[in-house]
Amino acid sequence: MRKDNSDFNTAFVSEAGSYIDNRDYFAFMETDDMACYVLADGLDSDQELRSAEMVVKTVLENFMEKPSMSKRRLMRDLREAQEWLQFESRRVRLKASLLMVVTNYNKMVYVSCGNVRLYHFRNGRLNFRSKDHSLAQSLADDGRIPDEATSTHEERGNLLEYLGNPNGVHAHYAKKTQLADGDVMLLTTSGMWEDVELAEMLGALEEAKDPVMLTDTLEEVLLSKQRRAVNNYTAAAIYVNKVFQEKPKNRRKLIKGILIALLVFIVVGSGAWITLARMAANKAAALETMIESAQTADDYARAGDYAKALKSYSEAKNAAVKINDKIHKRLYTGEQKVSQLMVDGDGYVEKADFAKAEASYEKARKSAGLYPPFNVKDIEHKIDQLDSYAETASWMKDGDLKFQGGDYTNALKLYKKANKAAMESGYTSAQKELEKKITETNDKLASIQQQLKEIQAGKLQAKGDRLMKDLDYEGAIDAYRGAQEIYQDIDKLESVLAMERSIAKAEEKQSAEQQKNGQLPAGLGLSDGALDDTGAGDTAGAATAPEAATPAAKSQAKTAATGSADATAAAAAKKETSSAVKSGSTGDGNAASAKAPASKEQGAADSASKAAGASDSAGQEQAAANGS
Repeated sequence: MRKDNSDFNTAFVSEAGSYIDNRDYFAFMETDDMACYVLADGLDSDQELRSAEMVVKTVLENFMEKPSMSKRRLMRDLREAQEWLQFESRRVRLKASLLMVVTNYNKMVYVSCGNVRLYHFRNGRLNFRSKDHSLAQSLADDGRIPDEATSTHEERGNLLEYLGNPNGVHAHYAKKTQLADGDVMLLTTSGMWEDVELAEMLGALEEAKDPVMLTDTLEEVLLSKQRRAVNNYTAAAIYVNKVFQEKPKNRRKLIKGILIALLVFIVVGSGAWITLARMAANKAAALETMIESAQTADDYARAGDYAKALKSYSEAKNAAVKINDKIHKRLYTGEQKVSQLMVDGDGYVEKADFAKAEASYEKARKSAGLYPPFNVKDIEHKIDQLDSYAETASWMKDGDLKFQGGDYTNALKLYKKANKAAMESGYTSAQKELEKKITETNDKLASIQQQLKEIQAGKLQAKGDRLMKDLDYEGAIDAYRGAQEIYQDIDKLESVLAMERSIAKAEEKQSAEQQKNGQLPAGLGLSDGALDDTGAGDTAGAATAPEAATPAAKSQAKTAATGSADATAAAAAKKETSSAVKSGSTGDGNAASAKAPASKEQGAADSASKAAGASDSAGQEQAAANGS
């Protein structure tokens, strides 16, 4: 590889001078076999487009596709740069001076258009200098002024040729120049060579040991002049420390190769026509693809589907490249650029980066007027919607903060508010996300509500268990039924069945207790002999029976909650028979206790009137009173 067997060292300095913008542009690329150095000076005043940068990048892109030192190829690269400038000249006519130097690390050629200069130094002296396309240079060529006066003549900036010229590009192509070890090539714009004389360049070259020192020294010389206004200036130095040494050609081998090539051409000449026919068919197919893709892309652009339009414009541009249709290539490149800006803007909207989205939409709006398929009003509508989108995103963000803090109720309100705004403004991407957030928040609220109901049901179940221990079966049943209803409401079927079993158990115990209490009135009735012993006290007792029953009923209601004590008294009352007269006061208390459960179910009044032993109990109370 040539590059590995040579030594080329490059450095440059480029500044805006007294101005805000630097409209000079320098770039270079070095491949294995060739290198290309391009310097341009923008001559227009467009504030958005940089003509110098545009032409340098265009030339380098074309050179990268197929590196070459041929005049035809290099001139074609300049014509494409010219076409690109004319295509982008919408507000003002874009113009630029350009110098391109190409080398194969052994020889070099250059192409110039305008007044960017090349100085070639060898052995500390000027070997040659490129000529400007200016009126001053024309006067020097005619012998009317000295050649060295072209740098200071008043017509040095009056250019006859430049890129962007509506009359076409007419550049100068220099023939190949053999390079030697130690050569130095210096590329400069007018901002440098107007104020730095050749003698000063030679002095700087003598002191400099490398390209960095040379460019820095030239800059110091320029600034030391302390001009009131300093133009944009650029200087790029290429030190040829070692050139690639080519092997001497073998004339015999060359002649032999030519003869073999002729023989091969004669043999396969017939096949060349077939190849040409295939190439023509491929070109026709590519042309058809280009037209179809362009029409499809235009339809998508009119419908506002910019992602699909972008893909189709790319296919159309690639087809134009295959058939070398430069005009349509530029057209589809521009339409592809607008589509890309719209796709980028939509992407920024999905990321909620509305500042970048607006910038992208604005760039697309400015260019869309040049291409009929794009609807400028649609782009402006998207720009107008950004404020509504930003407000929706703000509400959604606030909702997220509420959600993270556990405030699900207010989070849901904000999400619904944002979702309504998104529906009204057509913010579809936010709509989908908000629907998910609303569903998630509702699920959270439902889960919390179910947990609260579970806690409430658990409290009722625990209350029922406590009442069961206290033998308050009626209260326990009510608590269990309340818990069962809640479990049924939240679909806790196992807990529903558990409450059903607890209710059944409580009702069973309640029924057993009621049966026991239902036997107490018969067991407490006195025998006939006992009644005889009481004598005439029965009459008095009968008279006071209703009054005695009332305190007994009240006593039963007060003592029903005592549970186990009442049960013990009821059992003792069953065992007492005729001896109840002797212990009338105790029997009276037992009877009252035994009647307490029955009074809860049947009522205190019914128990006193229906019980068979009610009058006997009254007589016993009277007999006890008489005995005392």
